[in-house]
Amino acid sequence: MLGNSIGDMVKCWEAMNNNLRLQLGNIRASFQKSFYEVAHAHVSPFYGYLRGSVSRAALRRIAEELLRVDYVGTNRQICGCTLRTSYGLPCACELGRYRVGGIPIPIDAVHVHWRKLTMEVELEIGEDDGSEVDMTVAMDELWRRFRSLDIIGKRALRSRVCELAYPTMTTLCPPPEKIKTKGGVKKKGKKPTDYDVYRDPSYHEYVDKASQSSQRQSQPSQTSKKIKLSKKQPQFIVQFPNHIRSYIEDVVNVESDGNCGFRVIASLHGYGEDGWPMVRRELGLEIIDKDRSTLYDKLFSNRLAAVRESLMIESFDSQPPEKWMSLPDMGYLIANRYNVVLVYLGNPCITFFPMTSSHSPNVSIYCIGFVNQNHWVQVNMKEGFPLPPVTLDWKKFRSHIATTWMLGFAGRMQHWQLLTPVLA
Repeated sequence: MLGNSIGDMVKCWEAMNNNLRLQLGNIRASFQKSFYEVAHAHVSPFYGYLRGSVSRAALRRIAEELLRVDYVGTNRQICGCTLRTSYGLPCACELGRYRVGGIPIPIDAVHVHWRKLTMEVELEIGEDDGSEVDMTVAMDELWRRFRSLDIIGKRALRSRVCELAYPTMTTLCPPPEKIKTKGGVKKKGKKPTDYDVYRDPSYHEYVDKASQSSQRQSQPSQTSKKIKLSKKQPQFIVQFPNHIRSYIEDVVNVESDGNCGFRVIASLHGYGEDGWPMVRRELGLEIIDKDRSTLYDKLFSNRLAAVRESLMIESFDSQPPEKWMSLPDMGYLIANRYNVVLVYLGNPCITFFPMTSSHSPNVSIYCIGFVNQNHWVQVNMKEGFPLPPVTLDWKKFRSHIATTWMLGFAGRMQHWQLLTPVLA
């Protein structure tokens, strides 16, 4: 901006002033991005307390440090704590402890330097009259606007408020299977099954299709390799009872590391497969819930301590068998904690209803399967599939209002009983 070294004082001052204004604008723009933009790597509930409260630069450093956790774990000697001592940000061993505990990174773990997302000068002690942080008028206006909206507007506004009020929750869900949208409608004709719109293929596409067809016929082994690389593995279906196989749409595999059962529940609940530590932590909180302490004392009896101990882990590496998810014990906790219907396809097949709540017509149904005698998978079922029976302990210890679950799903459970003799 100076251009050369022969300018006078006024010219130099104007150039320097313009340079500072440009830098100031860039800094303010970065602050706004930290408030409103969320990178894909930071959408996990693990960053819930930090999104919109710390700078994006800090989040990037934390995300990079999180990659070290796989070999550092919670060991301070291996970690070295460089990020903590140099930048005031949580280092790998700290992140490891949060991850094992299944808790989001607390805001207090980040130095105040990274939380100052404004260029305004802080007021001295005693000078703040409260008007700078008073939200009374803004909240009244928010309520007035909410009441004036229709139902669609109310839902949209509520969704935005919930993002601020519950930062560790997320409304994200896995994307649906990708549909081919190549090309547009150019002439009338029969719609191909592989496309959502019709387009007349070009000549080279006909050639490619014929070539691929001939390769599949001459090299069947390559096709089998592709199936093994896919997470969707229909070959697991043959391990479930014959009478239920026609109702199975797909079986989705997860990583086999001793946490597979919790990975399946995390995926079904919207946390993503890597959200399994959150599931372990939430089930651990469920089993010590004061409102249900009497229920679990009766349900688990002298096994209560063992069930609780199986949820507690020291690292997020591969877990020993005593830390694996076991049913029916975990089935009761999952159904109660998330207020869902859990269906287990194994030997025998079991349905778990919540034990302290009444029937809900819009309840989510989580279906899991046990395969290879040592692994849990996610089972996607067709709408209205039959439900297996519940356990005797559910009938014995459930509350009175929970009886409505049996009434609400009576038809689907009778359907299961009608199909079962066909197997015999």
